[in-house]
This record gives sequence, structure tokens and C-alpha cells, in this order.
Amino acid sequence: MAEQYSRHVKFENVMNFRDLGGYRARDGCTVAWRRLFRSGEFRNLTRGELERLTGEIGLTSVIDLRSSMEVERQGIGLLAEADIKYCNIAFKTDDDPGANASRYEHCTNMGEFYLEMARQKDYGKRIIEALEVIADPKNHPMVFHCAVGKDRTGMLAAVLLSLLGVAEKDIIEDYALSEPYMDELLARLKNNPQKNDPPMDIPDYFWKASPESMELFLSTLQREYGSVRGYLTAQGAGGSLVARLEKALLI
Repeated sequence: MAEQYSRHVKFENVMNFRDLGGYRARDGCTVAWRRLFRSGEFRNLTRGELERLTGEIGLTSVIDLRSSMEVERQGIGLLAEADIKYCNIAFKTDDDPGANASRYEHCTNMGEFYLEMARQKDYGKRIIEALEVIADPKNHPMVFHCAVGKDRTGMLAAVLLSLLGVAEKDIIEDYALSEPYMDELLARLKNNPQKNDPPMDIPDYFWKASPESMELFLSTLQREYGSVRGYLTAQGAGGSLVARLEKALLI
């Protein structure tokens, strides 16, 4: 199916905003355009950009994957004033920086880090909770986001696209689209850091969105659970979830 829209939706003050539509899914279907987006956070959103979100895009719902500490520290910007359904589902089961530091120590790429996160107690349940919100068409068009739209957002996007039957190579390519944004972010942090920006003392691999990282994440879930769906089933996902996601998002 020919691409009808630009996948990248450019905002001056919102990072890494992308449409998840247009990918070929199972049974000859396609993920619908302009129903579901992925993004970085919205703390610097301007009123003009908010008008684009609510007008041009028609956004009705937001899933914020950041932790409660991040939300408290950074806020949600002008989304707080908008007539948009806001849902915070923390894709992080602790707010302890030391816990993440200990995970960094023995990981060598983001794929290993994602697996560390996915194995945390109740992490799979957070993924299911977010997918349940996505599966309700009354919440569309919607966006889910974390801080920079690469890691927690990337995990949810990969799981969702896998459930919809999108080819693994397309899922990996979608993930890797975040890397140029990381290069831009790193350059900005070095030249003009803002309060509460991501720390600079994290491993170099954390600034990357390499295809190998997402390939490792998906292949390990496949090996350990039979499939991404098998991982979610082990975490307690209901049997109708995939069918409802298909109905809501495929054309």
C-alpha cells in the first residue's frame, strides 16, 4: 500500500513524533494511518503545536509511559489544559536511579536493557494495560510516549506491531527511525542543556537505536515464550486482546 502520509510529524518542541500507520500486517491488512502515534514527551509544547495536535491530527488520548517521578518533575505541559484524555501507565516499576545504574553495568546494548525491563515483576502487566487502552477505538486518534520516544515507547510499539502481524524487519526499521533524533538530542544537550534533561553520564549505547538491539529483544521473547503474544499471555493478557487490537487498528 502506498504511503499516504508522512511517517514523521515535525514539531519544533516535541521530539520523535511518528505515525505508526501504513505497515503491512497479517492477512493482507494494513495498520491504519492517523490513528496511533508514538512520541517523546510534551513538556515544551506550544499553543500552536497543541492546536495542531487537536485540530490537524484530532488527538483525543495520550498514554504517558514515564514514571510518576518523571511526571512530577517534568510535568505534561499544555496537555494539562487540553480536552484530551490523559493516562499515565509507568513503564518502569521503580524510580530509583541506582536500580537503573546497576542494570546498565552488565548490559552492552539496548536490547539487553529492554529484556531486563521486560523481566521486571509486573512490567508485562503494564504493557497489557497500555494495549487495553489502545484497543478501544473511542481513544483514537491517540499517542503514547515516554521521555524521548525511543525506549519504553519503542518496546510498546514493537510489541503492538508484532501482535498485529507486522513483519519483524519492519518493526526493527520502525525502531531504528529514532536514532537520528538521538543524535539531535545529544548535540542539543551538549550545547544547551535544560533542567531535568536526560543525564549525560549514561552509557554510549543508550543514545542509540540500533537494529541489533530490537532484533535481540524480539528474538529473545520468541525463544523464551514462543512469540511476543506468548510473553503477554504469560503475563495474564486476555484471549480477546489481539482481536480487539486488530479491529481497532487494521484496515
